[in-house]
Amino acid sequence: MDENWTDQAKEFSFSQLQGDVMNHRRTMSLLQQLSWIAITLPHLPPSQNIRSDHDDEGGHHTSCPSIIMQHLLHILALSLGPTAKDAPTFHCAPMQCYTNQPLRKLFHLLSPSSIKWTEMEKLDDIFPKTKSVDYLQTNLEKRLGPPQSFDETNLVLQLGSNDPDRLKVCVEHAVQSYSFREINLNCGCPAIESGGASTYGASLMKQPQLTGLLADSVKRGLEAGISSESDRPNISVKCRIGVFDDAEQMRPLDEGDYDYLKEYITTIHNAGANHVVLHARPAILSGLSPVKNRIIPTLDYNFVRSIAADFEGKVDITLNGGITSLTQLNSLRSDTSSPISNYMAGRWSLRRPLDLAGVEELLNDESSASLKETDTITTALENYIDYALTMATLPSHKQRFTTADLCLPLYLAVEQLKDDWDYDEEDNPSEDPPLLSYDEIESLYDVVRDGITSLQECCNKGGKKSKNSSNAYKLISTSIKSLAGTKVVNKWKRNRAEL
Repeated sequence: MDENWTDQAKEFSFSQLQGDVMNHRRTMSLLQQLSWIAITLPHLPPSQNIRSDHDDEGGHHTSCPSIIMQHLLHILALSLGPTAKDAPTFHCAPMQCYTNQPLRKLFHLLSPSSIKWTEMEKLDDIFPKTKSVDYLQTNLEKRLGPPQSFDETNLVLQLGSNDPDRLKVCVEHAVQSYSFREINLNCGCPAIESGGASTYGASLMKQPQLTGLLADSVKRGLEAGISSESDRPNISVKCRIGVFDDAEQMRPLDEGDYDYLKEYITTIHNAGANHVVLHARPAILSGLSPVKNRIIPTLDYNFVRSIAADFEGKVDITLNGGITSLTQLNSLRSDTSSPISNYMAGRWSLRRPLDLAGVEELLNDESSASLKETDTITTALENYIDYALTMATLPSHKQRFTTADLCLPLYLAVEQLKDDWDYDEEDNPSEDPPLLSYDEIESLYDVVRDGITSLQECCNKGGKKSKNSSNAYKLISTSIKSLAGTKVVNKWKRNRAEL
C-alpha cells in the first residue's frame, strides 16, 4: 500500500472531521473522506493504526478498531441525521427598515427553506455603553418578541459594531434567549453619510485586525452563552469584495485587491468565522448614496468565484449582488463547477416577494422554475393576514409593530401583482414573464383585498370595497394609505422605484 496513504491515516484526526460536519462543510467532501477511511482501514498493519483522539487512563492515544468505527458511525449520523446543518442555498438579505419580523414572516411562509436575516442591529442602539443588560434584553424583545414565544427558524442576527467587549456581551445574552442559525458581523455597509457607519460596516474592511477581534468576540460570546459547541450558531461576516474611500478612487480591482481580500478573510476565519457573504461590488465609503453603492460599482462574480475556490472546504462563500430573477438564480445554482456555497438577494425579494414561492421550488429541486399553481402563495398570504390581525389586536402594552409595519408586506405583494398584471413582453423582453396567470392574479388580489378590509375594521378605519376593475389597485392602495399613512406609503413607493 502507498506509504503516503498510511502516513496520512496515522495523522487523521476524528475530532477535526466531526468539527467539519458541525461547521457545515460540504457533504461530498465528508463522504469522500469517509470512503477513503473505509478503503484504507482494512489494509493498515497494526503498527499503523489511525489516531482516535482519545486517551487511555495512562494518557496514551488508543487505537482500538471499535473506537475508530464508533467515531465513523457517529460522524456519519451527524452528516445525515437531524443535527446536521446543511445550509439552504438562498439568503434573503438584511435590509434596513424592511426585514423586520412582519416581513420575515411573509418571507418564511413563502419559502421556509430560505435563510432570513434581521435588519442590521447597531450595537449603539440596542446596547449603548451607558445601558445595562436589561436594556439590551428589552430591545431584543421589541425586535424578536418574548423569548418564550419565539418561533422563527433559519434566522441570522446581523450586528453592527466596532466594540469587541460589548459585542461579546450582546451575543452571549442574545443566544441565551433566542435561537439563531448564525451571528453575522456587518462589514459591508458603506452608508457613512446616511447610516453613521464611519467606524464599522465597510470601513472595517480597512481594519482586518479589528475585524478579527470582533469575530473572536462573537466566538467568545457564543461560548459563554451556549455550553454545547454543536448547538452554537455559525459565525459569519458580510462584506464587499473591495473598499475605496471615495468615488474618485474607484477603479477596476486588481491582483493586489484580491490578495488583500484573501488575507482579510484568512484573518476572520482564523478568529472563528466559517461563512463569508461577499457582495460582488466594492464599497465606496463617501461620495455615493447607499442606493448608488448598490448600482454604480461594477459587479464581479468571477472575483467571488476565485475567492470561493481558494477557501473551498474552509469557509463557505455566499455570493450577493445583482440577482434579480428566478431564471438567473436557477442558472447560477445549476453551475455544478462553481465553488460558491450559497446565493443572496435583497432588492429582488422586496420588489417581487411572491417569487420566493418559486425560490422554494428551486431549493426543493423541482424540475421547473415556473410556478404551476397559486396554493403556496394563497396559503402564505392568508396565514400572514391572520398573523397581522393577531398582532394588530394585541393589548397596547404588548404591541411591538405599527400598523404600517404590518401593512408593508401586503403592499409589496400588491405592487408585484400590479406589475404582473401590466406585464408586456414587448416592453420587457429581458425580464422573466409573470409566474401567475390573470385569473391567478385576480384570485390573489381578492385575498389581499379581504385582508386589508379586515385590518381596516380591526383598526376602525373604513375603506371602499371593490371587485377587480381598471382602478382596483388604486383602491387597494388607498386602503393601505388609510392604515399606514399617505406619507409612509409614498415613501415605500419611492424606495421601491429605486430597487
